Amino acid sequence: MLMQQERSGNTRTRVNYRSLGELIRGIFFLLLGLYAIFAQKYNLGQFQVSQTVLNIFGVILIAYGLFRVYRGTKNLFHQKD
Repeated sequence: MLMQQERSGNTRTRVNYRSLGELIRGIFFLLLGLYAIFAQKYNLGQFQVSQTVLNIFGVILIAYGLFRVYRGTKNLFHQKD
């Protein structure tokens, strides 16, 4: 009985770390997308592609980041016991 509780406790901790990883990855992609959109406008970097391509790429990164943040918060705060 005790071994089964320990296993379920370890699994729960692993799920929490996985959800936290989803959140961190999501925030990273959000920041990278914002950088792609605003880097040339504020002279933070020079790229060899047009601003339109950077905007499209930035929007894709932001959408993926929002998806990751959503999954991380859903798994972290809405866990079934």
